[in-house]
Amino acid sequence: MNRPGGFLRCIAAAIAVAAVTAAGLAGCDTAKVLAPDAPLRASSAALYAVNVEFAEPLDKASAEDVTRYSIYAAGAPGSPAAIGSATLIDTVAYRVVQLIVPGWFGDSTADARLTVVQTHGVRDWFGRSTGDRSVQFRTGLSYTEPMKSLFDARCSSCHGATNPGGGYRTDSYAALFGPGTSPTANVVAGNPRSLLVVKCEPGNSMFRAGNLDDLDFQNLLNWVVEYQARN
Repeated sequence: MNRPGGFLRCIAAAIAVAAVTAAGLAGCDTAKVLAPDAPLRASSAALYAVNVEFAEPLDKASAEDVTRYSIYAAGAPGSPAAIGSATLIDTVAYRVVQLIVPGWFGDSTADARLTVVQTHGVRDWFGRSTGDRSVQFRTGLSYTEPMKSLFDARCSSCHGATNPGGGYRTDSYAALFGPGTSPTANVVAGNPRSLLVVKCEPGNSMFRAGNLDDLDFQNLLNWVVEYQARN
């Protein structure tokens, strides 16, 4: 495997500087102090797909090695699901891997189920092992879980009842479907060009102001499109 040299170290440093700069842009009037990234996060992308986010940039070949992942229903570690593929989908920070689980396709019992993802020695951008990691999450994306927590943490301080930026609110399920100062609705179930999705795309205004990362954006996109913005 090719080891990254000074060029990649410069890029990694630039990412760190960008993160600090983003922290200064957080919130409406004051900067937010961000907690360190969790070693591992996971959430559904579709009924048969799971996005896994690491705290550090990854080596592509290692990240896409399916043997480095296990996924199973909580309480049943002896019955892992077969993983069909692993794809590094985060082209900005190289941290999010999408796992395809073919056996879950069309299986409604795979939705809203406590699930565990384990990773085994995935290597980071510099060739170092990330060791063994584990995270538990509930499959599926609903407003109740986990989207409300995302909106509360990243959006509603600037889009709440007392300070609805642009006339748009994110502080309740009903409010998300309303228009702002323009007639464009914030959320249109099934529409990937919903204003919420477009504004929160990596590099766009709300991605920066809300200190979102690629997994946050993927959750917003998949909640609106794959899960039809369900409550």
